Amino acid sequence: MKFLKKLCAVLLSILASLILLVLLAWTGLMIAKFVIYNDYMTNRQKEAPIPALNDGFVPQGLACTEDGLYIHSGYNGKAMEMHLVQNGEKKQILPLNPDGSPCEGHGGGVSIAKDFVYVANEAAVIVFRLSDLTEAKNGDEVTATALVPMDTAASFCFSDGNQLYVGEFFRAVDYEIDESHAYTTPAGDENRALVSCYQLNEDGSLADTYPLYSISIPHQVQGFAVKDNVYMISCSWGVNSSELKFYDGIVDSGRTIDVSGKEVPLYYMDSSTHFKTLKMPAFSEGLDIIGDRVYISFESACNKYIVGKLFFAYNVTSYPIEDPS
Repeated sequence: MKFLKKLCAVLLSILASLILLVLLAWTGLMIAKFVIYNDYMTNRQKEAPIPALNDGFVPQGLACTEDGLYIHSGYNGKAMEMHLVQNGEKKQILPLNPDGSPCEGHGGGVSIAKDFVYVANEAAVIVFRLSDLTEAKNGDEVTATALVPMDTAASFCFSDGNQLYVGEFFRAVDYEIDESHAYTTPAGDENRALVSCYQLNEDGSLADTYPLYSISIPHQVQGFAVKDNVYMISCSWGVNSSELKFYDGIVDSGRTIDVSGKEVPLYYMDSSTHFKTLKMPAFSEGLDIIGDRVYISFESACNKYIVGKLFFAYNVTSYPIEDPS
């Protein structure tokens, strides 16, 4: 009996020590976060909860409006999902292709332009009516109005209401892209992916399936945004620190490239105009803009990755758009 009591005491002591070590390590990481990401942690604002993180949803794209609507695109298994958050209310939307079949893929980016919503998904954008999404009930299926092939891998998208930018994610071995999308910039940067810019009509619909121009971009870009000639990209991969990079404009290459038989101007996102890199916690994803702040979504707290749950990465955050001057 005495032996069992001693054994229990030893085991409890070991368990208490392990718990203490875990708590100390977690506390240390929490403190380190405020040191490593001091600029981000000091100047960020928490804007809205990222939905369904405990339900298998992996958030990718983000679109938001001035009246507080947040649309999250992403996937749950093979199927795409969209989640709408507004005024504390959340609802899940199950998107369907124009033929009525379930949408599959990552749902990598989402953008709102007037009454149109664009979702970047594996070399195409899927087009929805915003009114169809907002009027739907939780769990409803909503059918897309169109599926438009893109000249890029269509990993993310962004709209300023007048134009739609659709871009692709490149990482060697894991996410390879056609070699024709690889360019060396004037500063010597080896860019391996493209963003293409499409004109929108006044009602937000696509004016043309050919882009106005294309932009050569760096690798591992998860999100893109632009305002007043300040270009921003969200870059991340795995548990490495994310980066929000700011550029003072893009560089005219002086050349054109062939896009589906049409010649369009090519620009570079080049280190010569890069003026700031903001270090952020891992797994940053889509970007959008409201006012003078860039809004950022993260996927780290979903059940697929879990690590973000330890650091309470449950919210869309915003950061002031930097002035290059």
